[in-house]
Amino acid sequence: YLFDGPVDAIWIENMNTVLDDNKKLCLSSGEIIKLTEAMTMMFEVQDLAVASPATVSRCGMVYLEPSLLGLSPFVRCYLRTLPEAVKPHKDALHTLFQKFLEPSIKFLRNKLKELVPTNDGNLTFSLTTILDCFFKPFIPKEGETIPPEKLKMVAKLIEPWFLFALIWSVGASCDGDSRKKMDVFLREKITEEKISMPFPADGLVYDYRLDDGGASRPPREKGEEEDEEDKKRGKAKIQWLPWMDGMPDFSVDPNKRFSDIIVPTMDTVRAHFMLQLLVTNSKQVLCVGPTGTGKTLTTTDKLLKGMSSEYLSHFINFSARTSANQTQDIIDSKLDKRRKGVFGPPLGKRFVFFVDDLNMPALEVYGAQPPVELLRQWMDHGGWYDRKAIGS
Repeated sequence: YLFDGPVDAIWIENMNTVLDDNKKLCLSSGEIIKLTEAMTMMFEVQDLAVASPATVSRCGMVYLEPSLLGLSPFVRCYLRTLPEAVKPHKDALHTLFQKFLEPSIKFLRNKLKELVPTNDGNLTFSLTTILDCFFKPFIPKEGETIPPEKLKMVAKLIEPWFLFALIWSVGASCDGDSRKKMDVFLREKITEEKISMPFPADGLVYDYRLDDGGASRPPREKGEEEDEEDKKRGKAKIQWLPWMDGMPDFSVDPNKRFSDIIVPTMDTVRAHFMLQLLVTNSKQVLCVGPTGTGKTLTTTDKLLKGMSSEYLSHFINFSARTSANQTQDIIDSKLDKRRKGVFGPPLGKRFVFFVDDLNMPALEVYGAQPPVELLRQWMDHGGWYDRKAIGS
């Protein structure tokens, strides 16, 4: 059994009899459960600041130094999961990881300032998450095949896909001045490594999106009419385009309230694009930034007006008094029961929960935020325990 999360000294003290050689779990109901010899308990924790000597003495300690582990194991594990259509380009992708990932992270750590502290492993996972979004259309559904013309595009797209994912993972957490330095670094690195499709000379690398000719666009469902993008797909050229390119002219609706008017800028267009890319591929998104920069307004606008009818949005506001039980009850109340122990959105729909002010819940005595830990449990394990049916 692997327990992941912060140490709670009181809870862990109650585990002492399990961690002893006799391996007996004593429950508050008076029931005693004996663990077999094959069962082992492991705890994966950040630190032992609040752990008691009794706990430390009962557990064998293994300390993993992130710098000794490196990023190579993450990359190798990810490359094993590539879709079959992308596997022929595995070596090219591995070379890009070797040439760009560690030098970019090293440059970030030594020269740039981050808005929110990150660690190297998380940046690597963010990079692979964006790549997953580009690769998903190349995982065929049952009874479907991927068009050959689409497969031919993959070889040309591996480099630009990787560079776009690198910019919006490793390069996304730094502030405005640091982005200018990252721009210079990446342009020099791209020239040095002789990348076939460099960025245009104007502006920063952050000012461009990738037009991949519709390669990463999901295939049309049966009966769905061909739209303008589908018609252009065969003719489109793979290129870097400014974010504002192709945006319709903006006009203000005189009947709208002033507070509801959102003028499209490069920042809002970029935020909408990344939200769309990640949410439609079932990835979690964390929006960070200084107070009053429009994070809530931009996200709300995209979820309410910019998503297809398949997605239903719900909004949760955290405060200092929000508890884990309240959070669980709010989310559970929105779900439909499918079968025993399984809940979800209405059939054919997907729920998107937007949690505003994620950092607001008060810290408990041992430094954890229970509502945030509950959300992390759902992200890791896909569910949580029914508090009302314990033991039944």
